[in-house]
Amino acid sequence: MGHHPMKEQLSNIISTYFEEKTVDKNQQLTYKEPSSEAFEKIIQLDFPADGRPLKEMVQVLKEEVFPYRVVGEHPRSFAFVPAPVEDVSKLGDILTTLYNPNAAGWFSAPVIAQIHKLLIDYFCQKMGYTKDFGGVFVSGGSLANLTALIAARDDKLELDQITKGVAYVSAQAHHSINKGLRMAGIPDSRIRRVKTDGALKMIPESLEEMIQEDQQKGLIPFVVIGTSGTTNSGTIDPLEDLGKVCQRHNVWFHVDGAFGASVIMSKKNASLLKGIEYADSTILDAHKWLYQTYTCAMVLVKDKKTLLKSFSDDPSYLQDAHSGQQIDSWDIGPELSRPALGVKLWLTLQVLGTDKLAENIDYSIEMAKYLETELKKSSHWEIVSSAQLAMINFRYIDKSKTEEELDQLNSKIAQKIQGSGWANILTTELKNKKVIRICTISPKVTKEDLLETIDRLDTFAAELLVFSN
Repeated sequence: MGHHPMKEQLSNIISTYFEEKTVDKNQQLTYKEPSSEAFEKIIQLDFPADGRPLKEMVQVLKEEVFPYRVVGEHPRSFAFVPAPVEDVSKLGDILTTLYNPNAAGWFSAPVIAQIHKLLIDYFCQKMGYTKDFGGVFVSGGSLANLTALIAARDDKLELDQITKGVAYVSAQAHHSINKGLRMAGIPDSRIRRVKTDGALKMIPESLEEMIQEDQQKGLIPFVVIGTSGTTNSGTIDPLEDLGKVCQRHNVWFHVDGAFGASVIMSKKNASLLKGIEYADSTILDAHKWLYQTYTCAMVLVKDKKTLLKSFSDDPSYLQDAHSGQQIDSWDIGPELSRPALGVKLWLTLQVLGTDKLAENIDYSIEMAKYLETELKKSSHWEIVSSAQLAMINFRYIDKSKTEEELDQLNSKIAQKIQGSGWANILTTELKNKKVIRICTISPKVTKEDLLETIDRLDTFAAELLVFSN
């Protein structure tokens, strides 16, 4: 056997990485801010004509690049939904990268195409779709939403009607929805903001009134976007009621389930998604709550012909590669060449089993409820949005402070704990208030983690109050 330095280096990197993962979580920062020197070291590395030693450059990445990041897998990385990643997903990602298959269709990687189809079918059935369903893997929620919105446009509007098409969203919809609608030819002037109730859920009665008003104006309501797990609060819109409104008015119902649709895996909490079967399309990001590496998202549709209508084509250079019996992924989505995004998810489901993933999801939901219970024990914490889908929003209150001062105080509290490296926490805005948001997505977070986090938030608040007085 010959000497293969690249293979040896790869083997060493993988083994070293998993050894480093044994570090005590209390000894690891959730975020390390880079210094100006760290940037300068990278800037000074010009692109050499003769190249540099591999070992040296790998060390640069390990010491000067990767340490400066939000450690999403840390149990106390509370700021974002895409947090924990299962090691088996990483291994699946590594294997997929090593073999580098092109998952464009059945010709280039037939068994991978079969794996993708099995996964799409599995999740479509979980959503309550019964026949003619289909879907495609894409990079993430933004492209998934865009794909579904294009399918909605093409299904409900003729070409000369696009200038009359109207879409309906809530103020809590993800920003990719607005971007996707604009890319699909729907300007802000025809994107309606449907009222939400005190729980931040879209109000079906308000939606119906707006649809009827637009119809009377000669406009064409064509898509309603509900959310299963909003980014701000984990809120699930009343999917069944929204779906019925859409059916009455022949409007496409799309559910952005990038985050929350994963709860469909749970036996205990799947009922939270009652009504998702009404959706003409749903998206799901497996790199959020199914513990996958970036990226892994799915577009799921009730009728696969709607995707074919928007994306199928028959160029001469693909005729020999086209499958006569199966639908190629390039005909149901915007991409041709693509990585095999679903292999790592398939491997995760095979190795861990669906019960384990369901157990993790249920645990995360319970941890958010536990945190809410503990926060309510103190008169200084106000729950702004109750625990939903492993997410909760709250803020520190002090009767001597104005609303503006409280907003500033809560921002500074979050900055303090973020800067300490103990926990990764950011703020958001709900009900015109600056609030602290915590996502208990990691199945490794403990009650002790949450209690210590509250203690530290209390300490930072007290210090800031003393300083401000």
